Amino acid sequence: MSKRLPNRRASIAFSFEFEGHRYRASAGFFADGRLAEIFLDTEKAGSALQLHAETAAILVSLCLQHGVDVATVRHSINGPIAVAIDYFTKIVVLS
Repeated sequence: MSKRLPNRRASIAFSFEFEGHRYRASAGFFADGRLAEIFLDTEKAGSALQLHAETAAILVSLCLQHGVDVATVRHSINGPIAVAIDYFTKIVVLS
């Protein structure tokens, strides 16, 4: 079952490089601090790279909002979306 996110929620963003491409990732969190959504952008708007980044972020966000544990999602993926998940889950653990 999907969880509705509040209209206003905590978020954090960071930039990184992966395989020679620059990315900017941002994330929103559930009220209890769990990762709820990820947005992933590249410096190449309108490119196939941007489309793939957006699609990966949407799929991860849907999984998280439908109750799939972030560790399960992370175990199943790699690439720039995995870099973003690692960063955001480390931030939550350290908070």
